Amino acid sequence: MSSNAFFNRDLWYLRTLYWWNRARLWRLRRGLRDRVSIAPGCDIWAGCLCYQGSGRVKFAAGSGVERGPQVLLLDTAPGSEILIGERAWFRSKYCANVLTTFENARIEIGPDCMFNGCVLTARERITLGRKTLLAWNVTVLDSDLHDLSNTEPMRVKPVTLGDYVWVGAGATIVAGVTIGSHTIVASGSVVTKDLPDHVLAAGVPAKIIRPIADRDRAS
Repeated sequence: MSSNAFFNRDLWYLRTLYWWNRARLWRLRRGLRDRVSIAPGCDIWAGCLCYQGSGRVKFAAGSGVERGPQVLLLDTAPGSEILIGERAWFRSKYCANVLTTFENARIEIGPDCMFNGCVLTARERITLGRKTLLAWNVTVLDSDLHDLSNTEPMRVKPVTLGDYVWVGAGATIVAGVTIGSHTIVASGSVVTKDLPDHVLAAGVPAKIIRPIADRDRAS
């Protein structure tokens, strides 16, 4: 078989795949139009997005879900909302990204964020600033998920990550934490207290190792 024949076959395959995805995405929009809003310009592979529940999800322009097995799982309770900012990107090289909102909770993701297989679970509110990077197996919780004991009820406190935050693989951020802009959290850390801007933090529990310069600057 000539090289042109191989090229034409591959081109036909890519075109078929493209239109197949557009058809599935159209069906997703139509079937969930009162719950899932996908802005023009989004790059989403419909087969890689799994939605369940009755909360609202909004994908801003330019956001995307990379092609792959179970890249983004959305589990939303009544009255909850997930807002995904412009050009936010979900990929999955090791494990799925799982976003869960309990009743009336909210997850707000800023523009240009990137996720590579992490878990966000909100009972009240989780907020991520622009260009936040979450590596694989990162967990962000705004509650203890259950009572600790008969005398220690479950804590529910919002979690906020500033702009240009980078969280390394396997790190955990617990309820009530605020992480300042341009801060890096090392892999495997457990963040239990607030972190200021421009620091590198590591450990269990995470402690400030040293100050750092801007990881990036907004244009």
